[in-house]
Order: sequence, then structure tokens, then C-alpha cells
Amino acid sequence: STVASLAIEAFTALAHAEMHTHGAESIDQVHFHEVGAVDSIVDTVGTLLALHYLSVGLGSGDGQDCSITCSRLPMGEGTVWTDHGLLPVPAPATMRLMVGMPTCPGPPGVTGELVTPTAAALLRVLTGVNNQAKKGQHGDYWQPKVIAGRPPCMVPIAVGLGAGTKDFEKHPNVLRLIFCSTQTQTNTEVDANKGTSATAANDDEEQSNHIENVSTEPGDKSEEVKVSKVTIDTDTETCQLWNSNTLTHLEANIDDATPELMAHAIDLLLENGAIDAWVVPIVMKKGRPAHTLNCLCHDEKTKESDLVAMMFRHTTTLGIRIHRNIARASLHRRFLKVKLPYQDNSRDGEVDVKVSSFKNDEVVSLKAEFDQCKVIAKESNVPL
Repeated sequence: STVASLAIEAFTALAHAEMHTHGAESIDQVHFHEVGAVDSIVDTVGTLLALHYLSVGLGSGDGQDCSITCSRLPMGEGTVWTDHGLLPVPAPATMRLMVGMPTCPGPPGVTGELVTPTAAALLRVLTGVNNQAKKGQHGDYWQPKVIAGRPPCMVPIAVGLGAGTKDFEKHPNVLRLIFCSTQTQTNTEVDANKGTSATAANDDEEQSNHIENVSTEPGDKSEEVKVSKVTIDTDTETCQLWNSNTLTHLEANIDDATPELMAHAIDLLLENGAIDAWVVPIVMKKGRPAHTLNCLCHDEKTKESDLVAMMFRHTTTLGIRIHRNIARASLHRRFLKVKLPYQDNSRDGEVDVKVSSFKNDEVVSLKAEFDQCKVIAKESNVPL
């Protein structure tokens, strides 16, 4: 089918990009990473199926005569984390897929990936650039003769808008699909077999689509296809660059406990499920120096009760303040293993590095595990 042919063509284009990027001899040696995941396959096939059901002309299945165009693709800036580590954007394979495609700068001050490899491959095939590239001069797969990038003369029929899962500070992350006719008409009906087309604006990740008031009438008047409303529901919760959750804050003022007892209480709290525990020096009544023992835990009654009981049992406090529904923003965190040149130690030179990043993969900070570094420094006799 046309849908299957175009899906294969899109992933073949992606395979050629990976092949050239890795210097492989053929696409048979290519291994897909992120773009081989189920969501990328669903995105590609689902998009093609949606266009097919909307009677958009997809051509013969080789991308040569599809009646689809797109706006310029934003280049973006910054870096993105991949299976190969930290890479500049667009990532190498994505950049190869954008060869011959019209581009433009991304919004000012925005970092991170603005065009995914899946989107670049799909748009390359649907706009016909990929087919032109394969038939370019000297047989060069990456040298198209003609590019698409401007909207055609058209009569808009319906507009679909979809919001991505990323939330940028100064511009909306929105994909716009314009369902149109390339013929001049005075009504909103269009012959599905004569000039129906679609045009799409800037692409980001995972979109929720909404198309209204579309009416198509094929050449056979006895069979009428009407699409009154197509809606795909997604999570409407506001998406942010960071994680958001609610916690419970426990605190107690203590003026008659030794430093050793306070340190022991912090260790117990952390070992028994507290997210964080700390001590703040204060001055209480009669000018007495004292401390506030603080504890953060998940917003769960059972966990809260256990930690409250532990603070009563292992400190001298007579009362604990409980603050619920404390909002917290936190970065996404993951660990990478890094091999150091110092391998004459019990860790064989390997340390865990904590990578803190926004949800758009923009890295905010990197930090090696101190205790592991200390072991390597001591056993290998090198400066910490």
C-alpha cells in the first residue's frame, strides 16, 4: 500500500543518514537507536495513515508526487543527549536528513532539539525532496535538484493544531496542519482525487491533533466521506522543563540535644525513606542556641507517620510541625559511568557521574560521586 511504501521510504532515508554518519558500507550495517523505538514507528505510520484517511494525495508511494509541503525547518542550537553521548543539534543523522531541505534559525535563546530524526525523515519523503535527491546529479543521494519550502497557492479548508510535550519559555511548541485545495474554489468542498493537499508548519515532538469541519466528496457521488471532527486526547497537564511534585516537610526545634545525637537522627531519617534531612542553627527563647531538624518526605501518610515517630523516638523534641503539599521543582537526573585512567584501585577507575538536565535534554550540571572519587584518589595515590 501507499502508506506502507512511504513508511519504508522514510526509514530507508533514515538508514542512509545513519550509514553516512557512521561510515558504514551499506544500510544493512545500520543499527537504529532512539528512532527504532516503538513511538517513532507509531509516529511515522500514524501520520501517514491520518493523511490517507483525510484523502490527501500521497502519490504512488515513492514520495515523488505527494501533494504535501512544509515550512522551513528550525535548525536550533545547543546539545542533546543520545545513545552516543552529548551531541550538537541538529544531531548528525538529523542534519544529513535536512540536506536539501529549507531551514531557518530557531527562536532566539532556545536550546535543544527542534527537529527530530523521525520528523526530518518523514518530511523529507512527504515533500518529495528525498526522491529528488536520489535522482540528483552524479547519483549523489544527498544532492537534490529542487527543494520545497514555501506554501503553494491554495484554498485553506481546515486547520489542525497540536501542542508538543515540551514547554518553551517564549514561544508555543505547536504544529499546524493546513488541509487545503490547490484549486481556486468558492466553497469548502474539494474533490479528493483532484488537488487535495496538506501543508505542515514547524515540527517538534509528540503532537496532539485536532481537525474540524472537513468535508470531502470523491468523484463517485454515491459514496461520500465526511470528517466532522477528529480528536486525539492527550494529557492536558501543563508541561514544564522540570519535574513537579508535592512533598511533606517535617521540622522540630531542639535545644537540648548533642551534635552527635542530631547527626544520628539525620542518618536514621535518610536511611528510612526521607528524601532529604538537614539541620539549621537557630536561637530560641532566653537566647539559647539550638537547631531545627528538617525532613522532606513523599506525600504519603504511612511514610509521614513512620518518620514522625522516628523523630520523636530518636531526638528530645516534644513537638513536630507538619507542612503538607509543599511544591517542589526538580531536574531530571540520571547516571553515566566514566572510566578514569587510574585503574590500580578497587573501582578499576570507574566512577558514576550524575547528569542533571531539563526535560528537553539540556544539560544543567554534571557531578561525579565524591565518595567514589575519594576511593580512587586514596588507593591510586593521586590528588582528589
